Amino acid sequence: MGILLILIDFHMNRRIYYLDLLRVFLTMLVFFHHSAIGFGASGGWYYLSKETTTGVTQILLSLLMGIDQSYFMSLFFFISALLMPESLDRKGFRLFLVDRVKRLLVPLLIFVFILNPLLVYWIYGHWNNFGPGPMWFVFTLLIFESSYLAYRKWFKKRIVINWKRPSVLGIITFFILAGIFAFSVRLFCPTGKNILGLQLGYFPLYIFMYALGIIAGRNGWLERIQVRDSLPWFLIAIFLGIPFFAESVLYYQNSAGNFAGGWSVQALIYAFWEPVMCAGFSYFLVAIAKKYFDKPCHIMQTLSADSYAFYIIHPFFVVGFTFLSETLPIVPLVRLFFVLLVGIPVCFGAAHGLRLVFGKHWL
Repeated sequence: MGILLILIDFHMNRRIYYLDLLRVFLTMLVFFHHSAIGFGASGGWYYLSKETTTGVTQILLSLLMGIDQSYFMSLFFFISALLMPESLDRKGFRLFLVDRVKRLLVPLLIFVFILNPLLVYWIYGHWNNFGPGPMWFVFTLLIFESSYLAYRKWFKKRIVINWKRPSVLGIITFFILAGIFAFSVRLFCPTGKNILGLQLGYFPLYIFMYALGIIAGRNGWLERIQVRDSLPWFLIAIFLGIPFFAESVLYYQNSAGNFAGGWSVQALIYAFWEPVMCAGFSYFLVAIAKKYFDKPCHIMQTLSADSYAFYIIHPFFVVGFTFLSETLPIVPLVRLFFVLLVGIPVCFGAAHGLRLVFGKHWL
């Protein structure tokens, strides 16, 4: 997931400090997301605990996972794209490509052919599982980056979009176009269906947010966004989006599978609900972080630097601490809290150690 803002180049004239906070927050959210699935929330993960949550607790966790899914990986893609064109301009095609091979392709191959099989063997006792797992994000980022590089390399006439800030009309247009695209794609590839480790049903929003990241970076959105402009969209997501989706799930509980895709009202609701939630949460999180956290913080900068390594190794710590929690005489929800409270700090510590060993240029 998510998660990891690998492509943000911090060697700028002025470091954008609040992006450190977002990076750490989203990376921790990935750990929480996968841990919650391991304890009964909806979604797929390597290992489900022998005793999971049930009833209302499981429903609420699943709803929370749905909310997370609507924005957190898309926000990763948005921020990853923000400074990428500027980095390409500064480094040039060759140095930029070498950097991406080192930072993205090599860790991806190591995970696919070594770490992923090791994790599966640890859990199930067999080796025959090669795939990107959570590193699907890096795989996807490579695809997006390669597409942009091809565009910059072969298309001399650039597309110029003068969109100086997120406007009401622009955001509503985003809702409509992203919803139509998602609904159309899910007619053929519903959410939950994996192709080469990628759930293409979620890709419309990822593509839109990555493209918006490039537009935002080129037009200086970070200098102009304000909390007061983002707040109405966040409130719409909280007080309209969440209750509406919860009510829809309850109303269509006998045919909940139809939300994944196809010609159904449920699929249509889900396709248009996601971009509303994504814009509301993403816009507000970036704006609020900018307003209150755009200042140096050594601890946050250190955690931010360790986030990519954290993301790569976090499946081992989620699974490992889930195993450990099963030895404790406590209920599943408390075991989930145990995994989070202990696993996240330990995983950050291990990630920091890996960076000291392998160096910042690789991790």
